[in-house]
Amino acid sequence: MKAGRIVAPRSIELVDLAEPKCGPGEVIVQLEYACLCGTDSPYFAYDFDALRVEGKRLMERRLDYSRESLYPMQVGLPMHECVGMVIESRYFGLAPGDFVLAFPAGMDGFQELLLLPGERVYPLPLKGVPKEEMLLCQPLGTILYGFRKLPELRGKSVAVVGQGPIGQLMNAELARLGARNIIGIDKLGTRLEKSRAMGATSVINASEGDMLTRFMDINQGDLADVVIEAVGHVELAVNLSMNLVAQDGQVLVFGAHDADLVDDYPSGVAMRKNVSVHHSIGAWHAEHFLPAAEMIANRVFNLSGLITHRFPIARAQEAFETFVDRKDGCLKVLLEF
Repeated sequence: MKAGRIVAPRSIELVDLAEPKCGPGEVIVQLEYACLCGTDSPYFAYDFDALRVEGKRLMERRLDYSRESLYPMQVGLPMHECVGMVIESRYFGLAPGDFVLAFPAGMDGFQELLLLPGERVYPLPLKGVPKEEMLLCQPLGTILYGFRKLPELRGKSVAVVGQGPIGQLMNAELARLGARNIIGIDKLGTRLEKSRAMGATSVINASEGDMLTRFMDINQGDLADVVIEAVGHVELAVNLSMNLVAQDGQVLVFGAHDADLVDDYPSGVAMRKNVSVHHSIGAWHAEHFLPAAEMIANRVFNLSGLITHRFPIARAQEAFETFVDRKDGCLKVLLEF
């Protein structure tokens, strides 16, 4: 079977692996589609050997720093948004032919045949929704999981900093929950063009002019009741989020961090404003993903416009370059197995 492997910075290749054997409590899934996620980007984009020379040891849970070089990386890295068909099961409740979300805990899902513990495989409804749209229940599930930390959002003003795929899904869920003002913020105009269709009431291009003044003009002279940081990684926008939130407001830091310690954290701003700061990463169980799957199956949202690019796995290099470099107005980039 074919699998992906990052062999150097910004270089991914397909390799041949033996087909897995299914043991007790396990399931083999034949992947059909997988989507690239922002948390996948650093594995492809960064030069981890050069960063280690600088004293930066990132992604230590996934990478083996005992090796002289971190390349080639573990087979299958990086991918975790995957759907496909069960072809063999030794786990109660899953059978060959089931269409499922396959969620590899090690983010090593770039494999044609994915061997997983049964508890990491979730049957999905099929009610006329394309399978590739149902794949979006994985990122949507992480949003539902994160939003449980926030207060009642009906009638609130909410800034969503970052209008990539996650930010766009947040717009839709915030609109469903009755937020009064949903203000999408990004540096890329192509992304902001999608934001209103996904539920944003206003948008701001972060690369133009005085952000704070423009925000308050849009929000009736006030700062935001809630700010969600949905950027993460090298562009982590916690400082901007703290500047935009009102006194006694709420900040949800959703964008993934590259390192355990981040300098220049605006703790003084947060304290002076008496801000409640929440963090959320991922989602882990069926009760997090299946409600999202039902919402998609029942057409609560129209998510078809989020999948902007499709590539066969033989063009994985092009797919990663398109996603990481944000080419051609891309949002969700799909790999077809």
